[in-house]
Amino acid sequence: MDDAGIMIIMLLILAIILAAISLPVVALGISIRTRKKIAQQISILSQPTPSVGSSEQTAVPLPESIKQLEERIARLEVAFKTGQFVIPERVAPVEPSSPIEPKVDAQPAAPTASAPPPPVQTPPQPSVSWSPFPAQKIKAAQIESVIGRRWLGWAAVVLILFATAFFLKYAFDNRWIGELGRVAIGIIAGVTLTVLGFKYHRRRWRIFSQILTGGGVVLLYLSVYAAFGYYHLASQKTAFVYLAILIVEAAGLALLYNAPAIAIMALVGGFLTPILLHSDRDQYRSLFGYIIALDVGALGLLKHWPGLSSLAFAGTHLLFWLWYGDNYHPRKIGAVMIFQTAVFLLFLLAHIGRRLKRQVAAIEDFGLLLINPFVFFATSYYLLNPNHHDWMGVFAIGMALVYAGVAKLLLDRPTTTATESLSFIGISLTFVTLAIPIQLRSNWITIAWAVEALVMLWAGIETKSQKLRIMSHALFVLALFRLLLWDTPYDRRPFTPLLNKYFLSSLAVTSCVFGAAYLYHTVAHQKRISAPKFTLVILLLGIVTLWFVMSVETVTFFATRAAAQRISADAAHQRWLGQMALSVLWSVYAAALAAIGFFRRLPAVRWAALALFALTIVKAMLVDIAELQQLYRIIVFFVLGLLLLAVAWGYHKAFHSMESLR
Repeated sequence: MDDAGIMIIMLLILAIILAAISLPVVALGISIRTRKKIAQQISILSQPTPSVGSSEQTAVPLPESIKQLEERIARLEVAFKTGQFVIPERVAPVEPSSPIEPKVDAQPAAPTASAPPPPVQTPPQPSVSWSPFPAQKIKAAQIESVIGRRWLGWAAVVLILFATAFFLKYAFDNRWIGELGRVAIGIIAGVTLTVLGFKYHRRRWRIFSQILTGGGVVLLYLSVYAAFGYYHLASQKTAFVYLAILIVEAAGLALLYNAPAIAIMALVGGFLTPILLHSDRDQYRSLFGYIIALDVGALGLLKHWPGLSSLAFAGTHLLFWLWYGDNYHPRKIGAVMIFQTAVFLLFLLAHIGRRLKRQVAAIEDFGLLLINPFVFFATSYYLLNPNHHDWMGVFAIGMALVYAGVAKLLLDRPTTTATESLSFIGISLTFVTLAIPIQLRSNWITIAWAVEALVMLWAGIETKSQKLRIMSHALFVLALFRLLLWDTPYDRRPFTPLLNKYFLSSLAVTSCVFGAAYLYHTVAHQKRISAPKFTLVILLLGIVTLWFVMSVETVTFFATRAAAQRISADAAHQRWLGQMALSVLWSVYAAALAAIGFFRRLPAVRWAALALFALTIVKAMLVDIAELQQLYRIIVFFVLGLLLLAVAWGYHKAFHSMESLR
């Protein structure tokens, strides 16, 4: 044995000895101090209370006080009957703790016409509160109780468990104890702690019983796992029977004591067991079955305590990735995928089961609902993608169908909230969105995202779901960003204008944007959903997108033709044609927008036409005059002038008609 091991054992023994000596001394000091405080308070309370008015008065006996009160009541009744009742000006407040009658002035004379009765004055009633300890001392006592009863107890159990683990490890390494003896020691210790916990539970030592029971359950977990996963003393079937019994026992004790601490302690100990008993031999099937059994025990409790499901989920994936880093091999992919699928379905079915039982969903449940599918998909994609990439899109669509089916199952339940239904629908749509770039290539990704965004917007309008509409807007933005940053080619080979992959795919995306504007303008209006700002923004976004796509198509067409020319003059001629064509295109597009704006009575479209005309004029003045030949400049200015004149005529006619109607 090395010096470090001896030093650790000596330090642990020294710490236990010091704790055994110091804790009783501290407890004795606290007890003596508390007894002195109680004695002081009792002596203060035993002192006689001084009477009201003068400190020199002596206390009046209780019978005399009752007699005085009866005489006063009789006088008050006579005064009420004769109509000569006057409320005294001063009434000394009577202390609740004193039986002394307050000093009252002589009976006042009857009121006269010239002297009105004095106003009624309500004597102040002092608030009475009594406690054997001051507030700050009560708070200190509570903190001291929490530290002494809870923290010290749990810390003691954790230290004892670690000390036991280290001692057993040391004994195992030196072969002091055989394999059967090691397991037997753990079982005996676990059963002993559990029995002691039940004994103190009957004495109503609630916290101490939970501490002992939690430690006993952890030791039993250690023993059972060591028996079949480490020493192979029991077959897999027998070990799982014992493990199932142990899980039921832990759940039953937690429910019996109504103690989530026992369940959490048992779960933490269960997840720590494979780490503490780490072996060089990879028993991954036993490990996976063991983790699934722990999850079943955590999720199958009759009471859904907060934090238990999250702890099970985190511990499951932590153990898996620790195992993955040391022992994974592609040959084990089948068992790994079965395990991951079982964990995913287990947490999903647990959520569905609680909802079918009409249990209220907490924030923790929604968190696991959102995290569980994406963790499963990310893990599966990481493991399967290198050899099965062609099936990953199908896998994402399968996940979307699963959550769409769950949404349909829970949709008609009275306890299902709108947030929960939209969460399932949102997860389903997210997987559809992920399947598009996984399975498709290039421009098809953008087209599919745009179509999905349009369908999602229609569903959001039909169901009046604002969250679905917001998701569709986000997807439209994603599709347009991909169109502008990834799909748009700025260096192209010679191509056929309009009938090419970029323009047709961009036209499909732009059509979806215009379709979204149409849905807002018509269908949303029919559903009484007022969204004029969204309609305007989406319409202008479609106009700008189409203008950008046509401009890129024109510029790159003539740029590729210029690059193909061997003579510089011919290349310059192609560039001039490109600039002229761009100006003419802008002018025609602006005129078409103006015509649509007049025909459909859309002021926003007319304003977009005016803005594009202004941009075209600026380009003609700054670029075309400087770069184009005389003939090309003439064509640009002539076409632009004719179109502007036609638009001006349209404005005059439209506004003249409006003025005549007035």
